Amino acid sequence: MKYICLLTISTLISACSSGLEDKKVFEEYTGPIMVADTVKIMYSDSAKVRVIVRASKQFEYENGDREFPNDIFIEFYDPDGTMSSTLDANSAFYSKEEDRYKAEGDVEVIGYIEKRKLNSEELYWEPQKEEIYTDKFVRIESADQISTGTGLVAKQDFSTYRILNPSGTIYLEEETEDSTKNDTPELLTEPTKNKEKSN
Repeated sequence: MKYICLLTISTLISACSSGLEDKKVFEEYTGPIMVADTVKIMYSDSAKVRVIVRASKQFEYENGDREFPNDIFIEFYDPDGTMSSTLDANSAFYSKEEDRYKAEGDVEVIGYIEKRKLNSEELYWEPQKEEIYTDKFVRIESADQISTGTGLVAKQDFSTYRILNPSGTIYLEEETEDSTKNDTPELLTEPTKNKEKSN
């Protein structure tokens, strides 16, 4: 009887000890090892700044990954120092292993070489390839047209791009002084057709 009692106590102690060990492993810290405010990261090539990454807050993890929870703004520069494009998003995550940024939430890219604007909900940027891409819906607006589709691959300066699955293009008509002055009856008799084209 004494033996059974001791065995029971021993089992209870062992069970409690095992539970504490499991809990300790489960609660192992995996959060950021460093938090920084007002971050500025610069990428250079041949002593010339090519990219500047700005964010109001950055979390850095033990494996080298970085998280930008509040915002991110990236400026891309040509070798001569001219700003070629910008990328703006609500948040972003940088994977050190893949050397890749993932921007999310109201992503907007503005190109200054070829004046156009890209909007999407998600976009990847790879510094080594100098390339941006996504498999999400995209909307690209230029001076004379708006193009939409799913999936995109483009240079980081946004000078060239390719929509992988185009869904449509709307051509914008610029109003000139002549067109506003010469409103002929023929133009005024087709308001429905013009409205459908602008949508």
